[in-house]
Amino acid sequence: MTDHNIKECQKSLDFVLGWFAKPIFIDGDYPESMKNNLSSLLPKFTESEKKFINGTADFFALSFGPTLSYQLVDPHMKFHQLESPSLRQLLSWIDVEYNHPQIFIVENGWFVSGTTKRDDAKCMYYLKKFIMETLKAIKLDGVDVIGYTAWSLMDGFEWHRGYSIRRGLFYVDFLSHNKTLLPKSSALFYQKLIEKNGFPPLPENRPIEGTFPCDFAWGIVDNYIQVSQLTKPISSVTKPCL
Repeated sequence: MTDHNIKECQKSLDFVLGWFAKPIFIDGDYPESMKNNLSSLLPKFTESEKKFINGTADFFALSFGPTLSYQLVDPHMKFHQLESPSLRQLLSWIDVEYNHPQIFIVENGWFVSGTTKRDDAKCMYYLKKFIMETLKAIKLDGVDVIGYTAWSLMDGFEWHRGYSIRRGLFYVDFLSHNKTLLPKSSALFYQKLIEKNGFPPLPENRPIEGTFPCDFAWGIVDNYIQVSQLTKPISSVTKPCL
C-alpha cells in the first residue's frame, strides 16, 4: 500500500474503466493518467462535446470475470497489477469513483477446462462467491447494484481460447449431431438462487464460530518415493486444552 503502487493501480483502472466511465459519469473527459500517457493518441473534446457526453448513461454496465487475453497484454500496460476475483472491492470503488451510479452487472462468471462436463464445481464456487460479494456490497457497503447477469447460458467459442475452456451454465456436446444441451451443477445452483432471490437465513448459510474439541487431531500428509517403497507418512499433533 505505497503511494506509487496505489497510483499504478489507479492508472490501470483508469485505462480499463475510466476510459469510458469518467467521460460519461464525471466530466465528459478522459482520465488524467490516460491523457498524460497517451496525449498524442487521444482525441480532445471541446467543452460542448464534454457537456453532451456527460450523463448519457442510464446505469453503469459492468462486465467482470477472467480476462482471457490477460497474458497477451503488454506487461507495461498492466502497471504491475494482478488479476483479482474481488468483485465487492471493485463495486465499492466504482460507487465512490463515479458518484454512486446504479450498477448493473451485465456479465459475470468463471471458466473450467474444456474436458469438464456437467460437474463444474469450480464455476459454481465462483458464481456463489461473486453473487455473495454483490449482496455484501448492497447490504454492507450501500452500493446501488440493480441487477446481475451470469455469463454464459451455454458453452461457446471463447476468443483465443476457442473450445479449450467452457463458461456456460449448460454443457454443449459439440461432437453430437444436435449439439445436445445439458444443465451443469452451476445451472441448478443458479436456478435455486433465483427462486429464493438470494441466500435466505437457512442453517447451512449461517457462518459458524468456535473451536474444535480438545482432543481433535491436526495433521499434514505428504507423498515421496524411496528406492523400492512408496511411503505415506502422516504426522499429527493434538493441541492440549488450556
